[in-house]
Amino acid sequence: MLKLMACTSINPKDHRYVEMYDDYIRLTNEGHKKTYIMQYLADEYNVDERTLYRVINKFSTDVSI
Repeated sequence: MLKLMACTSINPKDHRYVEMYDDYIRLTNEGHKKTYIMQYLADEYNVDERTLYRVINKFSTDVSI
């Protein structure tokens, strides 16, 4: 498990962003624009927009096991 986490650059602290990512997926599926989604999530979760982009890119990556 640790080898898999190291290979995929998963940080154990990233668990705190799972709910935020779920909200991102939900808002995207509802058809909201990405700019609106990023501003909303930044305000809702009190994180920087740059952090949002980093987390979304990381969580959107497909991982093969």
